[in-house]
Amino acid sequence: MFWKKRKQTCRVCGKEHVGFPAIGFDTPFYYDGLTQEEKQEIAQISTDFCAIEYSDQTDRFIRTVLSIPIVGSCERLDYGIWVSVSEKTWDEYRRNFDVDSEPKTYFGMISNELNDYQSTTLGLYTDVKTQKNGLRPEIIPHQSTHPLVSDWENGISLAEAERRIQRIV
Repeated sequence: MFWKKRKQTCRVCGKEHVGFPAIGFDTPFYYDGLTQEEKQEIAQISTDFCAIEYSDQTDRFIRTVLSIPIVGSCERLDYGIWVSVSEKTWDEYRRNFDVDSEPKTYFGMISNELNDYQSTTLGLYTDVKTQKNGLRPEIIPHQSTHPLVSDWENGISLAEAERRIQRIV
């Protein structure tokens, strides 16, 4: 496999990794829509958490991983995406972020636009499953007719995975 044998230099950590690179988003879609002034005044963001405090509501996001299987391979194509969560979920997840507690499942909605799909991925419902050992939560899409759900359930071809990766490198 072309990608499995190829070493990639990670743009975040600067280290070389072997295998498929993840397709990641540094910020939620809704953060990207803010002006620079709004980003300074009403938003707080880190590598794993984002909050946007409007006058009438606060939107909260956590960074997660969506894994799409690659048909005929043990490999998966990972997307590092943001999911909006409730205040209760946000508070509990933050409280346990650095603690290796038992995994929990929360409700969330995808908050990035995955360009690999013609129909929007914003607002797709998911289960957010926390993981031990400092790993980001994994998301499991709820049943729907969206092509992303079909890809998550059935996988994509190696050629399709390579096409998606080629767009980002």
